[in-house]
Amino acid sequence: MNFSEAVDAARNSQAALEDSLGRLTERQAREPSLLPGWTRGHVVTHLARNADALNRFAGGVITGELETEMYPGGPKARAAAIEEGADRPAELLTADATFAGRRVVETLGAVPAELLDTPVAWKRPVEARFLPQLRWRELEIHHVDLGLEYTAADWPAEFVEATLAVELPALAALEPRVVVPAELARHELLAWLIGRPTTAGLPELPSWPF
Repeated sequence: MNFSEAVDAARNSQAALEDSLGRLTERQAREPSLLPGWTRGHVVTHLARNADALNRFAGGVITGELETEMYPGGPKARAAAIEEGADRPAELLTADATFAGRRVVETLGAVPAELLDTPVAWKRPVEARFLPQLRWRELEIHHVDLGLEYTAADWPAEFVEATLAVELPALAALEPRVVVPAELARHELLAWLIGRPTTAGLPELPSWPF
C-alpha cells in the first residue's frame, strides 16, 4: 500500500467511526468500553488526541519544524488529557473526534512525496510515509474497542492483511515457540494477535505491541 492509498484508507476509517459516533448516546458515552478502566468517552478522547499528535507530526514534516515527542509533557500529560476529556457530553466527544480526525487526514494528504523519508519521533523513530498507516491502525482497533456495533469482523480485509504482515513477523521474532492457530479466520487471527481475542482457548501471547 502506497502513501496515498494509506491516507485514503484512514479517511474511510474516519468516516466509519463518525457513523458510529453519530449514534452515541449520553448513557453509552459513560459506559465501559472494551478496554479495562476506560469508558467509551476515554476511547473517543484518545482517538482525538492521537489525531492531534499525528497532525503535529505531519505538519512538522511539511514546515520543517519537527516535533520531538508525540505527546508534549509525556505519558502523564497524555493520560491527563484523556481523563479530562472523557466525561464530556456525547455531542462534544463526537465533534472533537470528527474535527481532529478529519484534520489529520487532510494534513497527511498534504505531505509532499519528497518528504516521506523524513524521520518522526513516534514511539520509535519512523519515516513520515508510515504516519497514515499508524492513524489507520488507531482508528480500526479503537473503533472495535468502543464496544458498539463495530467488531473485528467489520475490519476491512486490506487492514487485516496489512497489520498481520507486520505483527506476525514481530511475534515470531519475539516468541518463536508460539504456535499460530491455523484454523482462525484472518480477522480473528489479528484480534488474537493484538490482545482482543474473539475465540476462547487460544495460546497466550506476550503483551502487544510486540
